[in-house]
Amino acid sequence: MHALRRTEFLELSLQGKEVLCARTGYTGEPIGYELYVHPEDAPELWETILDAGGPLGVLPCGLAARDSLRTEAGLPLYGHELAGEQEILPHEAGFAPYVKLHKPFFIGRAAYLAALRNWSREIVRFQVKPGARPIRAGAGVVDRTGRLIGRVTSCVSLEDGQVGMALLWRRGTPVGTPLGFLLGELPQGETRIGTRLPLLVWGEVVPRFPKQEALPRVGEE
Repeated sequence: MHALRRTEFLELSLQGKEVLCARTGYTGEPIGYELYVHPEDAPELWETILDAGGPLGVLPCGLAARDSLRTEAGLPLYGHELAGEQEILPHEAGFAPYVKLHKPFFIGRAAYLAALRNWSREIVRFQVKPGARPIRAGAGVVDRTGRLIGRVTSCVSLEDGQVGMALLWRRGTPVGTPLGFLLGELPQGETRIGTRLPLLVWGEVVPRFPKQEALPRVGEE
């Protein structure tokens, strides 16, 4: 399986069970595999993998761990950084090359071209220094003047602070731009002296995807 290139797959047999193995993965790691099996075979194969991998340090992890990894890597989750209530399109999420516009026709091509002509927002990646209160998905994003410019789509806590993604209603925000994140809902109606306003946590824009070190080549894995 080490010879599989990224996004390639092969059919194999594991413990007499039919398995489709794909070198995809959704954690941002250089090497990741997904195994597609019949639901009835899943429990037995799960235990087989854990038993065989135990001496090598293989451990199970849940969706929270996966979400932390994929957010750190800048990978979108459907309903958060793709589609969802905000109807985020691939080019807005940083994945424009995945829509093959060189093809003369596919369903939705005309609509997608129209969306590209009116491209006015994008997903950015941000980081917050350690010690700040947790930022939640859906939190408002403001610029240094306090103007609301977007919403957080995902955010996770790491050892060295927080990292997340946000949909900004503008394009071309430079790396290093300060962003403020609301830790509560904006009050409805007229504000006056004594009105409690949401607290702000400050962070900054970082590159859309973390810099990749040289990845292992086929045969070196």
